[in-house]
Amino acid sequence: MTAPVRPERGALLELRSLLGKIQSLVDAGGRERYDCDDEYRWVIHRLWIAIGNEAEVLEHRLAGDTSTWRQLRLLRNAIAHRRLPDIDEDLVWRTSTMRPAPLLDRLSHIPL
Repeated sequence: MTAPVRPERGALLELRSLLGKIQSLVDAGGRERYDCDDEYRWVIHRLWIAIGNEAEVLEHRLAGDTSTWRQLRLLRNAIAHRRLPDIDEDLVWRTSTMRPAPLLDRLSHIPL
């Protein structure tokens, strides 16, 4: 007999994948590319929006400390609900370079 699939399992798997994509993009470019390449920057924005969507699921489904998931949801809102010229690009770039690894580490401790 197998255990029932938990509703947050899909969000955990998707979040891991999306964070890995952010890491790959950051490794393939740099701040200069981020500043100059509109398509590269747009893809990173869209990935953070998708990450925020998955984080919202986790915020509502996982017990315990939900502040990390809330922060990701708020980042999503800040990117998705602003005009492109009004987005804090320094925040998005810093988050892209500093946050994926600790988040992936945290996710690795949550059983699937």
